Amino acid sequence: MMKKLIPLLLLALLLTACSGQTVESSTQSPGPEPTQTTPSASTGSGLVAAEEPPILDWMADQPVPGFLDEEQRDLFLRAYSAANFLMGCSTGNVEEYPLADGTMPQRGEYEKLTLDNGWTYLVAQGRYARWADFKAMLDSVFTPEYQEELLYQEDGDGERIPVFTETPDGGMCFIQADRGSDTEYDWADMPDTYELVSMSDDAVEFSLIGHYAVLGEDGGEIAVQGIITREYPIRMERTADGWRVAEFHLPY
Repeated sequence: MMKKLIPLLLLALLLTACSGQTVESSTQSPGPEPTQTTPSASTGSGLVAAEEPPILDWMADQPVPGFLDEEQRDLFLRAYSAANFLMGCSTGNVEEYPLADGTMPQRGEYEKLTLDNGWTYLVAQGRYARWADFKAMLDSVFTPEYQEELLYQEDGDGERIPVFTETPDGGMCFIQADRGSDTEYDWADMPDTYELVSMSDDAVEFSLIGHYAVLGEDGGEIAVQGIITREYPIRMERTADGWRVAEFHLPY
């Protein structure tokens, strides 16, 4: 099961072996090569929803299930990219994409916005600073029902709180929430594999199989004693607008 970003009050947990950087850093490293896009009539920001989010450099070695067709493979990679901020190490990873022109955003101090639900959000400054762009990206990757699961988390009182939401002026804002990742996944240093569960004209179900190291001491140093695997279900569904992801999980 995916790890939830709870409690959301812990805004600065130590990250371990996570991709991307936290939003507190305003010094940018050189960004990845941008996805080539043309202006989108729906958003007017130079982004094409069907090509969002970009596939970042750190995903270059991510294997793709061979039993998927070209459209499904592209969808899988874009879902993996989006999952890095939706369910991955840090919500702030949403700010680690280049702008539409390929440059990295020059971020300054984040504006903080307290909404009616009582939670304080950071106003996005990057590629998805406009809610219309962020929502168009989500609509091109995930089913509407699954978006509800991804965008909302329960707080300590059982209330469902949007982690990413729209500002009053049409911007996008998010709660800064971080977690560490599974260090045993990185220690294993083995690529993910996949197992097909079922495939039809309307749905594809398969398992992502992650590899994890069993760690122990050897001569006073931590060493890999063995490898275990864990399976994570992924489901894609055909909609009127094409294939969309209805369930997704990250192995780290």
